[in-house]
Amino acid sequence: MKNLVSLLADWANGIFAVLLASWWFGVDPLWWHFVVGLVLSHTPDVDAIPELLRRGKVAASAEHPHDHRDALHYPVVLITLAGVVAYLVPYWGTIFLIAVTLHLINDLYGTGWGIKLFWPLSKKNYKLLGRRVNRLRYLLVKDDDWDSQIYEERRLRFLVSWTPEELPTYMTKWGIDDWIPKYYFHLNSISIIEYGLFVVAVSLMMITLL
Repeated sequence: MKNLVSLLADWANGIFAVLLASWWFGVDPLWWHFVVGLVLSHTPDVDAIPELLRRGKVAASAEHPHDHRDALHYPVVLITLAGVVAYLVPYWGTIFLIAVTLHLINDLYGTGWGIKLFWPLSKKNYKLLGRRVNRLRYLLVKDDDWDSQIYEERRLRFLVSWTPEELPTYMTKWGIDDWIPKYYFHLNSISIIEYGLFVVAVSLMMITLL
């Protein structure tokens, strides 16, 4: 059950997608529309299913220095595909387009190692408001790693990136296998934003359905 907290932001994305598409098309959404929205919001993570079935978890670390965010997390691929679906099936396609776009935005600033934002022009992984060591400050301090890292590695940047060659090395050294409790069982910028988005989304959904 503890793993569910890591899904709250995606659920919020699905709810927001239904609310926005319904407003745009003048549709009164039913409860099952939101269920579909929740399912569509997880579309980019389909590529994580093999790892989840094999390892029972999804994490980039020394045990598994690889991130599942490949083709389905390339904005140019997924957003183009969703745009075509939105053209063919306007209402549901728009829900799909909004849901996956919000998912990519969440992956750009939240947990994990970012996404290949500018693929195919660049194969680097980019992350907003991140550090090269890709850890929250409280974790670096707790593990006595804060003072031992040079400023450029621990500095919080608006946009941080890793090349394909260096990313596995960073994952091996700084990846966390048991990342869910470390990020979501403590108040920090990521957990506050994601919990807040979920509360707002659910509140608006309930108002809409009443």
